[in-house]
Amino acid sequence: MYYCGWDGGGTKTRVAAVDETKALIAQADFGSLNPNGEKRETVARTIGEIVRFMDASLPGGLAGCGGLTVGMAGISNQASVAFVRETIAQTGLQKTPVIVGDQEIALYGAIRGAGCVLIAGTGSVCCGRNEAGTILRTGGYGYLIDDPGSGYAIGRDILTAVVRAADGRGKGTALTELTLGFLGLSDIGGLITWLYTPSHGKKEVASLAPLLKDALFRGDEAAAMIAGKAAAELAELVTALWRRLRLDRGEVAMAGGIIAHFPEIRRQTVRLLQSALPVAGFRAPYDPPAEGAARMAWATERAARGGSAG
Repeated sequence: MYYCGWDGGGTKTRVAAVDETKALIAQADFGSLNPNGEKRETVARTIGEIVRFMDASLPGGLAGCGGLTVGMAGISNQASVAFVRETIAQTGLQKTPVIVGDQEIALYGAIRGAGCVLIAGTGSVCCGRNEAGTILRTGGYGYLIDDPGSGYAIGRDILTAVVRAADGRGKGTALTELTLGFLGLSDIGGLITWLYTPSHGKKEVASLAPLLKDALFRGDEAAAMIAGKAAAELAELVTALWRRLRLDRGEVAMAGGIIAHFPEIRRQTVRLLQSALPVAGFRAPYDPPAEGAARMAWATERAARGGSAG
């Protein structure tokens, strides 16, 4: 018997399986599992490939699956959840999947007890759990109104700094040269045309975020302000959730591309949190989200059978 977890993403889906002892026995990567951002036939193809992998490569095939947890973004869209559930059922997998938000499987993998996981990638969200088992989140409402400290927010702030400098509303910044060079443009007019091209959206703006590292290395004032803003907003996601969960102590795990690749933002975020939450312990996640989903499937089935879900 094995227990399977899917970490469904917009470009990649990581699948992990654990055995009865919760030991990892397999993992593999597949395509997109985001019915809110991809064509349904693309998502259905990914689901089919994953189920074929489970049947061919995991012990006992589909019949050996003791539980399945699927984590994905946008689960508030019930039509998308229903589509994924129905498509899985049509593959012949008899086990009914538990479908949760991707932040929940990240939390399950990241910490062992009370605390939270802060995720800052293209978007941002913080998800936490208290000693009573209550799970809450802050952030994660999408780039149009939220996602502070994310790759998108940093990219947007870079563009803001560039146009403000061009107008004389802000100081000159190395971000102007870096941004225009990265995009192969010669002036601000071309930048605005690029930004409002219909095919350009969240991912394209977020792709500018790495330019911040070069500008920080040059000692650029605008870049330092952007990094400081990102750190403050990420720390705020954690402190607000900590209060809502009424935590006296716990772990804070930090994950995502911004945390991994922007050491200055990570350092500032940790420093702010250490000051605000002196009782918290800071660590890297114990396990990645897909493994968290697999162990969540193990615990869910164990609880359903009346055993301990620990």
